[in-house]
Amino acid sequence: MHRDPLVLNESRLASRQDVVVNRLESQLARLVEEQVLSASQAEELVDAARADRRDALPVTVEQAPPRSVPRSSAVLEVLGYVGGVLVLGAVIMLGSFFWDDLGSTGRKLVAVASLVVPALGGAALIKGRARPELGRILLALACYAAGFAYLVVFEDQKFVVSAALVVLASAIGAVLLRSGAFLVSGWSGAMLLVCAVVFNVIDSPGTTGAAPNAVAMHLAVGFLLVGLVLTASGLLLSRTLAWSLAGLSGWATSIALQMVTPHGEWLSLVAATIVSAALLSAFVLTRRYAYAVIGCAILLSIWPVSLYRIIDDAVGAAIGLVAAGAVLISTVVVLSWRRRRIPAAS
Repeated sequence: MHRDPLVLNESRLASRQDVVVNRLESQLARLVEEQVLSASQAEELVDAARADRRDALPVTVEQAPPRSVPRSSAVLEVLGYVGGVLVLGAVIMLGSFFWDDLGSTGRKLVAVASLVVPALGGAALIKGRARPELGRILLALACYAAGFAYLVVFEDQKFVVSAALVVLASAIGAVLLRSGAFLVSGWSGAMLLVCAVVFNVIDSPGTTGAAPNAVAMHLAVGFLLVGLVLTASGLLLSRTLAWSLAGLSGWATSIALQMVTPHGEWLSLVAATIVSAALLSAFVLTRRYAYAVIGCAILLSIWPVSLYRIIDDAVGAAIGLVAAGAVLISTVVVLSWRRRRIPAAS
């Protein structure tokens, strides 16, 4: 039975494109496992490939003219970011210069508007799939605005509920939308929550009159818990960003431990060493330079100060700088050795 050559060509083209799409899916799955792409970005690329496949099937009948790529996409992206920055800048300006002149009703309206504008804009961009990444960033900005709105509307004097609301909204956004932007808002909200709980609840001067040592220890423990949560989050979402934020929490822990007396310098030195070792090890294994930058900053800031306090002489600061330099040079040597060994093994 003779078959139409046009039908045969279409079937061959369809099977060929199926193979291409399958290969694309396998490659994207590998990139998602390596934390290069998020799961949502990979899904969008697969959807786009399938849409191109459907559009390409009728081409055998009549070649469609090539479509020009719109040049305004970058401009629209920039305009979206500028809009979010303008909303944030307007709130900061009103809070800095005209807050007392607004009155109670005006303050509440500004606070609610700062939440509604980025929330609706981000939701519209994500739902319409026009600029999903920009939409996620606007929703992360809305997490901050949610805490600010609660602070103003309900007059949260202790800042605890407001900070907790930022953390909760960020956690919900990270789970539902799988975006690292919510890690930034969640981390900053969690660090603020630790400070609010320590200064206004646990060690409130009006209730306990706690000693400075207790305040410093509570801050250090709180920052450490935030770092552990971010470390665990990095196993599921945006590993580089999550572990970098965890490193910053460890840095804050080391700084808080410096205020503990006696032996705070020893505790700070141990904490800084552990956090820096973890970050530099991650840098050697993954070659993510954010880990190296934060690890170097911790070494260069904590080791000289701690050793200066331990030895009680400027020699301690010099020893700390030399030791930090030796660690950094060793890291470079190990990384160079790994780079040479990998091509030799392959």
